[in-house]
Amino acid sequence: MKKRRMRAVVLFFLMLSIVGCGLFNPGPSQVVKNFFQYVEKGEVENATKLFSKQSAQTFGSKLSSMMAFQVGTIKRKGGITSIDTKENITGDVAKVTYKVTFRDTTTEDGTFDLIKEDGAWKIQVNMNK
Repeated sequence: MKKRRMRAVVLFFLMLSIVGCGLFNPGPSQVVKNFFQYVEKGEVENATKLFSKQSAQTFGSKLSSMMAFQVGTIKRKGGITSIDTKENITGDVAKVTYKVTFRDTTTEDGTFDLIKEDGAWKIQVNMNK
């Protein structure tokens, strides 16, 4: 009985350390999906956290304004029914192509560039696009 309890405690702390070291950070496609889900819910602050430090510094408060506009657009279209993604990862850089389908049956296609920053995938806004 004591061995079983000890194994459970050791397993618990092992899993806790794995989660703590960031092994379960979302991949690039999930970050893009999270972005759209946050924007749909009007959680602009959470959506802003998904952008790289460079993007946040470059665009500052404009980033929040752009997302607030997108919140209204998504609401006018009745919300999101699905988000399909395809990703291409090369080292610490990823490109995610997405297709968002809205309740009014319209769609939006696009691509996000992401970079790995402090072990987490972040959306990188390129000025050249």
